[in-house]
Amino acid sequence: MAREQREMRDEKADSPPGTPRLKAVACLGGVSLERGVPTAEIHDYIQEPDNVVWVDVQDPGPSELAMLSDEFGLHPPSLEVESYGQRRPKVDEYKGYSLLVTYVAVPGEDAKVLRTTEVDLFIGRNFVASLHRGRVPALEEALARWTRGGLRLREGVGFLVYAVMDAIIDSYAPFLADLEEEIEEAELDVFTRSDEESVRNLLRLKRTLASLRRELHPLRAIFQVLLRRDHPFFPGDTEVHLREVYDHLLRILDMLDAGRESTAAAMDASLAIGSHRLNKTMKTLAIITVAMAIVGSVFGAYGMNFEVMPLSKEPLGFWLIALGTIGLVVVALLVGWWRKWW
Repeated sequence: MAREQREMRDEKADSPPGTPRLKAVACLGGVSLERGVPTAEIHDYIQEPDNVVWVDVQDPGPSELAMLSDEFGLHPPSLEVESYGQRRPKVDEYKGYSLLVTYVAVPGEDAKVLRTTEVDLFIGRNFVASLHRGRVPALEEALARWTRGGLRLREGVGFLVYAVMDAIIDSYAPFLADLEEEIEEAELDVFTRSDEESVRNLLRLKRTLASLRRELHPLRAIFQVLLRRDHPFFPGDTEVHLREVYDHLLRILDMLDAGRESTAAAMDASLAIGSHRLNKTMKTLAIITVAMAIVGSVFGAYGMNFEVMPLSKEPLGFWLIALGTIGLVVVALLVGWWRKWW
């Protein structure tokens, strides 16, 4: 494992971003592993039916694509890279191999923003070729799991596909854990905050959940193809491992559906609470308006509509008028309180 990490650091240091990087690993008869297989020798390895070869190509260029076409017999249309990041996850069957298009989560600068990249897997009888843009830690983890497979290496290409798909699904785990916490916090914020930021956060969560579901939901159909009992490339034991990954995928999809329902309910609750608060504010303003109207009416009538103001000759005349006005305001407030306006 330490050797693999040193090799990855050396490759990262030696090659600028966007430079094609190719790694080839061969499993010989399910017994031993040989790393750094030269491109010129790949054809010799795949001629042996008991060998399994994995070729991983990062940022493929024309020469790498031509090599894959020559060595594995891949059709040029299936190697088109112009539409990277735009294709829907799917699995296509070709003569001698299958093309599996999927997406994997990759680390980004902001942990709260989902960042994914397309990974194309070309699966043959005894080979897997993976193409992607940029560094994908999940594929590095898949390589480590495959090389530690022990006796399961004898299952051939099926165990390799399991290791890759399991690592791809697991790549979403850290983000999904943070997403669950964010959804819980957003639900609590609905009752404690009424600003636009909480609504904006709910909308962001809804978009994230929709994006995740759009990329993960098609994998259900992909696994239905991979789990076929008559699959030409996988032995019977592979179905057990792939079904484990499929169950993990279903749990994630259930969590996404629950998250979408929670955010939708939180959004409805936020709108309902906002409407309730606005209604309560309007009632309070109505009470204040009534109180001010009483004061204005009394003192307006008392001060402007009499030639001789009542009680003007009395020492306590002003205070009697003021106390009477306050009494009317108190009565209005009590009526509002009784009607639960404030």
